[in-house]
Amino acid sequence: MSDWDDYRYFQAVVTQGSFSAAARVLDVTQPTIGRRIAGLEERLGQELFERDGKYVRLTGYGRLLADKIEPLVASAGRLERELEGFGDNLLPPVRLTSTDGLALYWLPEVLATFHLKEPDIPYLLLPGNSFENVAKREVDIAFRTGGGSTAGLLEENLLELDYGLWASESYLARRGHPTSEADLENHLLVTFSENYMGLDTMRLFRSEQLAKNIVFRSDNVAVQARAAQAGFGIAILPDYLAAKQESLIRLSWPSALVSTRITMLAHPSALESPSIMKVWDYLLSLKGRLIIK
Repeated sequence: MSDWDDYRYFQAVVTQGSFSAAARVLDVTQPTIGRRIAGLEERLGQELFERDGKYVRLTGYGRLLADKIEPLVASAGRLERELEGFGDNLLPPVRLTSTDGLALYWLPEVLATFHLKEPDIPYLLLPGNSFENVAKREVDIAFRTGGGSTAGLLEENLLELDYGLWASESYLARRGHPTSEADLENHLLVTFSENYMGLDTMRLFRSEQLAKNIVFRSDNVAVQARAAQAGFGIAILPDYLAAKQESLIRLSWPSALVSTRITMLAHPSALESPSIMKVWDYLLSLKGRLIIK
């Protein structure tokens, strides 16, 4: 999955209209912008811009991505600006990183609840799930999908995410409701790029028979949900995220799809901070299945 900075560079090009203008705003070189965008396009498997001389125009996929990440970039920018105003008597922020889905649809709500109890603790939430930075103490708490083990880090099982097949009302009105794997051969699909088709949750979409039916790919689950909502086709989505999208319908399916485990990581030295330890303990108290609200 992509480095969060790649999306920040992408958003700068969108708002400034060219690579050179984005480079000036971010105080980097134009070739740096070009490398970042090229790397992001390669990972996503889609072109984001059409080049027209020194100016650029968004492709259809680029516009979809820009609309989805704009609030994330704006939120991260506001938080970074707020940090500049912290005085010596205020607590430093607890820095968290997570998948885009958890950052958009779960963490703000649960942290807001805890904020009522501990109003002096500020937060810096960085979408992108760069759990590798926990070891370097660049973030305090990270969330990982699928679990695993990383030497020297504390890791706790936190949540189980249930998945389902989801599609828009308009798509189902056009193509009907599949009720079996065989039926899926007559439907259009939304999923990850090939890099992530090995995920257990994607098992249902991995067959050779269905490969030709995949019409939209993205390694960002929130973008997949938006594509399904727009009527591209059927997507395998975490229920907590898809249920919050207007006009998406969960298909009745004969068997449960594979769930995904979310683990929480921290460097042991980070938990020596009382504020970080309070947040860690609070999040652990939420252990279980992520409930749809």
